Order: sequence, then C-alpha cells, then structure tokens
Amino acid sequence: MPELHGKDPDVAALSYSPDEVKVELERILASQAFRTALRPSNFLRYAVLETLEGRGDQMKEYSIAIEVFGREESFDPRLDPIVRVEATKLRSRLANYYSLEGRQDPLRIELPKRGYVPVFRELEEQVEPAAVGPATSEKTNPAQRRSRSLLVAAGLAALVVLVALSTYGLTSMWNKKATNADALSIAVLPFSNLGDDRADEYFSDGLTDELIVSLGRVPGLRVVARGSVFQLKGKNYDIRELGRRLGVRTVLEGSVRKFDNRLRITAHLDDATNGYRIWSNIYERDSKDALTIQRDIALALVNSLGVQFEGKDWASRLNKPFQPTASVRPEAYQAYLKGLFFWNKNTAASIRTAMDYFEQARAIDPGYAPIYAGLGRCYTALPVFTATSSADVIPKIRQVASKALELDPNFGEAHLQLGEAAFLEYDWAVAERELKMALELSPGDAVVHRWYSYYLGRMGRLDEELAQTLAAQELDPVSPYVADGVAHSYVDLRRYSDAIEQYKRALALEPNFAMSVRGLGMAYLYQGNHVMGLRELQRAAGMDSENFPIMGEIGYALAVSGKRAEAQTILARLLQQSKNGAAHSLPVAQVYIGLDEKDHAFEWLEKAVDQHEISLGLKSEAMFDALRSDPRFGALLRQMKLSQ
Repeated sequence: MPELHGKDPDVAALSYSPDEVKVELERILASQAFRTALRPSNFLRYAVLETLEGRGDQMKEYSIAIEVFGREESFDPRLDPIVRVEATKLRSRLANYYSLEGRQDPLRIELPKRGYVPVFRELEEQVEPAAVGPATSEKTNPAQRRSRSLLVAAGLAALVVLVALSTYGLTSMWNKKATNADALSIAVLPFSNLGDDRADEYFSDGLTDELIVSLGRVPGLRVVARGSVFQLKGKNYDIRELGRRLGVRTVLEGSVRKFDNRLRITAHLDDATNGYRIWSNIYERDSKDALTIQRDIALALVNSLGVQFEGKDWASRLNKPFQPTASVRPEAYQAYLKGLFFWNKNTAASIRTAMDYFEQARAIDPGYAPIYAGLGRCYTALPVFTATSSADVIPKIRQVASKALELDPNFGEAHLQLGEAAFLEYDWAVAERELKMALELSPGDAVVHRWYSYYLGRMGRLDEELAQTLAAQELDPVSPYVADGVAHSYVDLRRYSDAIEQYKRALALEPNFAMSVRGLGMAYLYQGNHVMGLRELQRAAGMDSENFPIMGEIGYALAVSGKRAEAQTILARLLQQSKNGAAHSLPVAQVYIGLDEKDHAFEWLEKAVDQHEISLGLKSEAMFDALRSDPRFGALLRQMKLSQ
C-alpha cells in the first residue's frame, strides 16, 4: 500500500499526485464531519499542505500552535497541550469520516498517533464477489490511474473554487492572525508580461485594470484600487506581508504570454493571512478571446469569494447579481487596453496618446461603454495637464458619459463624469447628486471618493473633504495619488505639518510623482519655508515640462520669497502665453497675488471664473486668504454660484 508523506520528496513517483491529495483534502473539508469543525479543518489543511510542500519534517508542536491555533510566540507546549488535544480530536474525526461519508474514497489521509505529519494511503479497491467465481482483489491499473488523473486535473480548479473555499474561508478566519483583514477583500496585483515583446505590456496592465473594475462592481467585495497595486509592479514580496500592508484577505496574481495569435494566461488566488494557494487556473485561447478570458477569471473569482465567505447561496442573495461587461470586438478591446495603458501614465503627451487609442476603439465598436469612460477620463484630465479650456471639454465629457450610461445604466464611472461636468459648470446640486450616485454604484472606487472630496473642498466643507480623502486612502492604501489627496485636504485645513508629512509619504511610494512634489512645495510656502517651497516647485516643473499651471505657483513662490524680478519674468511669459491661448488665467492671477497686486489679481481671477478653470478652489485654497476680506472676493464666489 503506497504512502506519501513529508519525508519522501519524490511525490511525483507515487501512485497519487499532490493534486489528487488536494482533491481528497477538499472533499474531507466539505464533508458533514468537518464542515463546521473549525479547528480540526484548519489543522488538517495546514498539515497536508505543509507536507506537500516538503516541509513536513519542520512541523513541530510549537510551530503548529503558532501558525494554526494563533498562540503567541511565548507558547510553551509543556504548559499548553492544545496541539496534542486537537491532534487526538482530528484523528478521531478522520476515522469517523472514513467510516461513513468517505468509505468509498480511493485515497485516505491519516495522522499517525505519534506525529503530526500526515500519511496519504491508497485504499485497495475491493471487487465484490461475483456469482460465477471467488472474490478477487486488485489495485487500479496504470491506465485507470492515468484516466483518473486527467479527470482530476480537469476538475481540480472547480472543486477547489466551489468546495474548498467554503470551508477554507471559515476555518482560516478562526485563526487570530486573520482577523485584521476584511474577509471580503482582494488585491489584484499587476499581471506579469512574460512575452518577448515588451510592447505587449499594455495587455497585461489592461487585464489587471479590467479585473479590478469588474470585481469592484461586486456588492460587498472590497477591491484595492489600481494606484496601490501598481506600486508593487515588478517587485518581489511576501504574500502575508502584502496582505497586512494592503489590509486584504486575498491576493490575485497572474501572468500573460502572447505567442503568435495565442494567449496563455495564468491566474492564482492566495490567502494573504497564511500564504496558502486557494485557487489557480490556466487559460490558453486565441488572442481575440482576451475579453472572454478576463470575464472567466472575474466570474471564477467572484464565485470563489462568494462561496468562500458567504456560503453557496451567495449569488442568489445578491440584490444585483454580478454581470460581466458587455461584449466587444477584439480589435476594439485591444485598442481600449492600449488607451488605458497610456492614460495611466498621467502626462500631457500620454493623455493625448490615450485619446487616440480610445477613438480607434470607438470607431471599431461604438457599443462598448468603457470606451466612452476612457474618453471621459482624458477630457477631464486635459485642463489639468494642458492649457485646454474647461469650457471646451464640458460638452464632450457630458456626451461620452451620457452614451456610456445609455449602454450601461449602472456604470458608476459615467455618473462620476457627469458629476465632473456639472462641477466645472458650477451646477453644484447636480454635481453632488451625480457624485453620490457614483458612490452608490461604485463604493469601492477610490477615485470617486477623491472627486467627491474635490466637490466638498469647493463648498468649503473641509472636514468632510478630509473624511472622503481618508476613505479613498483606506481603499487605496499605497497609492501616491490618493495619499496626495489626503495631504491636499490637510493643506486646505491649514494643517501644514500634517500635509508635509503626508506628501513625503506619497513621495516615498513614488519619488517622481510630480503632483506631490508640487503640493509639498506649496505646503512649505504656506508654512513660511520659502526656500524649500521654491526648490520643490522647481523640481516638479522639471518633471513635467508641459504642466503650465505650475508656472503660476513658481511665480507666486518667487514673489513671496522677495525675488520680484524673477517673478515678473515668469509673469511676462504667462501673459504672452495667455494671449496665444497657451496658458490659463489662474496662473497669472497667482503671480499677481504673490506680488500683492490685488487689482490685477482680481482681474485675472474673474477671467479664471469665466473660463471655469478646474483648479480654482476659492473657498479652500490658502493662497486666497489674503483676498478674502475684499468685497470683490464675495463677488467672485457669487459668480461661481457659491455662498460667502
């Protein structure tokens, strides 16, 4: 009777493969005998998986107590017999299982009486006595075993997803170490591009983006946002440490390889509380089936997580069952993914490139809602990164967002973009309504919380603004963009020391994140540290030469630092660019504020209000404190339809 145990490294040579052992393990854990027995289930799973990994000889009473039963490092087996007691209970429960539910199982998992390393035994198949001859006994032949192995390999992923997760989720939740992470939570790490062509990276990144979006639409599932997970791209990490850092229970990883017209995608889901593999699969399809693969992975994960944490009737109890995104032509989807790839680079040039790809996608297949959301993102970003007028993009944002909602009425990002358009038009009631609708449809989207915080800042509701940026940071804990939002909220509250600390955290995540370098410079200026403030602003300008708005802040910094001649030089350049339509009005006003030329400052602020410039935070920005007592400031607020 062959055995497989932790001291035999050549598991492949035995009659049962590790995968078949795992199937038997999941069958046991899903049984009546084990389904609600948390400690024995957790103990058995730990012992079996450690053994299959070749670490059976390392399993001692101390390590089991720490890893399985949540004991502290001061645990002393001489004083606390928990492992021995639970091992006795586990042996008894296994014996009970094999005497009833598992009596026909061809493979048996046993825990020896004087050890903790399980033994895997093949049960000899008994042939019932025939009417024409004596009873015989024989083992399954090699051909039968090969056939059985193929069936096991084909069905393993489904069995692990639909059976193992229900028990595994419950048992490992018992462990004290699992209580800090939200049970219904996942981080989708950037899929690795294993192909020879680095240009295919857009696809692996796009697949990651789409999975994050798809899973983010599942009610009750907290998905770490893109900003945080892409900070980990290309880096090595320990799954357990990663889970603690991101505050999640599960982590999805994968890889993509393109060869000729074929795609090979691997995906696997790990428990971040202990590093165990929960589920994995390999998808090999024609490259035109990329969206189908993305859906298959998303649905498998949704079903897995739903069964794991909520029970097998999870899907039927959803008010709005998860539905994958609509169909799209493969060529359009490829162009859409390229658009996402460039949009996420967040530079003036990359946004224009992204727009080109989104337009290509729309021309190929105008019926795919996310394409319009991608265009809406670009239109919203143009006034931030370029001299494009907000008035030019407002109707475009509204048009593409409305089309996206026509195609998908529950598309949260489309409501966000309608809120952005109303925000730019000073239609504050509509802006709040649409932003709240976006929050309702996409509560796990950190960007929605961030935009709602912008709205609250415009309203002067600064404590609420901070609450929303902190909510975004909880969803996207290692995103420099979100950390920048928290820092900006602290600046609006005049908490400059807190803001500087937060900007430094953002830059620790991404040292070349120009937005935070710029914010750090302004925080230093408001705190009175003109030297540091000017240095950081000039450093930010060097990172993105097309970022025209920052020149107004540099001119302001030079002026308040006493370098009036240099400030005047920048002012002259901005005035010339404004005549040519290559600069906004707000930067000109900022330099005049620094120079304490209030009449000119109000003249250009009025132009900025007329032009609906996106960065105009009259009720929140500290730069305008010097103007608030002037009656003309109240007139500007009324022009923006804001109260005093």
